[in-house]
Amino acid sequence: MLRVRVSGLAVDQATQNPIVLLEAPEEEGVLPIWIGTAEASAIASHLAGQHPERPLTHDLLRIVIEGFEARVRKVVISELRGNTFFAKIFLSRGDEVFSIDARPSDSIALALRTESPVFVDREVYRNNSRQIATRPEKPEPGSDDDPLRKYLDESDPDEFNL
Repeated sequence: MLRVRVSGLAVDQATQNPIVLLEAPEEEGVLPIWIGTAEASAIASHLAGQHPERPLTHDLLRIVIEGFEARVRKVVISELRGNTFFAKIFLSRGDEVFSIDARPSDSIALALRTESPVFVDREVYRNNSRQIATRPEKPEPGSDDDPLRKYLDESDPDEFNL
């Protein structure tokens, strides 16, 4: 397993679908996962440090888990079947540890809110991560010179086996 971090969010220019980008420090490239707009919004708002007055879905899930005196131990993006990534949320309560199947996007949003680590199966990461060349001078994000933007513009979502 590789521990990853959310390195950012992007938008696929062809489909206008959001993408979460995961990065493993010991590996090259990023793992792009196409996600829904609600989950992208939940991830983006948390990364921006925004905390709404009333709990949103992932906040509510965190509150329920804590209410049952459980804890999110980790999130694992475990496999890719067909065009779909699969994830598991590992919870613990006392000596009991159990896992729940979940979408990667929901798992990541919950992990951010609970400050839990996110892991990706090593082979899943290596087989689906993409190298994105960068230049010494940092282009403005979203500009025509941005290598991530260029890569996403030229990519076909089907290429990532989602």
